[in-house]
Amino acid sequence: MAQLAVYVAVRGRLPDEVVSHVGSSGPDGFMSPLKLVAITIATYLAEAALFGYLLIRRRQTAGQYRLVAACGWGAGLGEGYFLTASFAAHAGLSDPRDLDFPMSVHGPIAIAICLAGAALGAALAWKADRR
Repeated sequence: MAQLAVYVAVRGRLPDEVVSHVGSSGPDGFMSPLKLVAITIATYLAEAALFGYLLIRRRQTAGQYRLVAACGWGAGLGEGYFLTASFAAHAGLSDPRDLDFPMSVHGPIAIAICLAGAALGAALAWKADRR
C-alpha cells in the first residue's frame, strides 16, 4: 500500500507512462501509472491470498510454517520497495526513458528489506506457533 500512497503524493508530477519492466538493455515496458498501481495491488492481493491459504491450512511442520511466513513477508516487502522507489524516481520526468534507477543501488536495498521482512515474518510465525 506504500506504492498507492507514493502514487497519490506524486501523481501530478508523473509522466503519462512509467516504466513497468526493465530488461537487460534498460527500460522496455511502459504503462500508465494508475494501471501499474492497479496491477500491483491485484498482485499483492493474490500473493496475500496464496500465502494466507498456505499459513491457515496448517498441514505443515512448524519450520515449514515459519518458512512460508518468511517468504510471504520477504517477497511482499521486497517487491513493495522496488515499486515504491521506482514511482518516486519517476516524479518530475517528462519521458520515462530518462528514469535513473540503478540496480546496483536499489538491488542491495531491496534484498536487505526482503531479508528483514523474512525475519519479521518468521518471528511473527514463531510467536503465533508458540500460542
